[in-house]
Amino acid sequence: MKLYSDYHIHSKYSKNGHCKSELEKIVITAVDKGLREIAVSDHGIRHFLYGTSDKNIIKARKEIDILKDKYPEIDIKLGIEANLISYDGDTDITQVVVDNCDIILLGIHFGVIFKGLWGSIRFFKLNFLGRFISPLRKYMAGINTDGLIKAMEKYDIDIITHPGDKVPVDIERLAEAAERTNTALEINNSHRHLNIEEIRTASKYKVDFYIGSDAHVYEAIGEFSDSYDRIEKAGLGSDRIINLEV
Repeated sequence: MKLYSDYHIHSKYSKNGHCKSELEKIVITAVDKGLREIAVSDHGIRHFLYGTSDKNIIKARKEIDILKDKYPEIDIKLGIEANLISYDGDTDITQVVVDNCDIILLGIHFGVIFKGLWGSIRFFKLNFLGRFISPLRKYMAGINTDGLIKAMEKYDIDIITHPGDKVPVDIERLAEAAERTNTALEINNSHRHLNIEEIRTASKYKVDFYIGSDAHVYEAIGEFSDSYDRIEKAGLGSDRIINLEV
């Protein structure tokens, strides 16, 4: 099996040195590893620790357009790993993102500025307490899933990144919504989710899966061995994975 594209790669345009990889180094590495498509997808702007900015999105767009001419053997896209910022389904997808990005990923991260006092209390405090209180965890899994589904209905989201990793979600309901909204679910190579059981649950629905390296250093671009191990153990057919080929 071979990965032919990787749409979850972070770059120097992440804030606070979260990733230091230059865009050209990312492209060269991807070419050397035999990838045909990549997307540089830094954290959305409401991630106060590592988020990119509208200004950097425009800079990255210009740099990628130059690199596309220089390296015609690979399709280089600009993406974003946007953030859920409210349980009403709001995200930090700005008009600049819509105008400049070729692909939109959406994830849940604790480094975001969440909207509203009650929303912030549920997102930060109740999700934390749910780690120790089973009924609360189940309640928050429903709330977190509601937020993601509303966002998938509001925006044109291509991929949900590492669902279930930062906060609990109801994978069955999420997969059902992903099928309905034509949204892929990521099997993240740098995080544990989707895990084996989650893959089995989600695969009951007509949803596509996608392997993302979530590379924060250029050496990790295109790596998928951990994800593939979970895929094999879950019994998921390779035809369900949009960026994997024989």
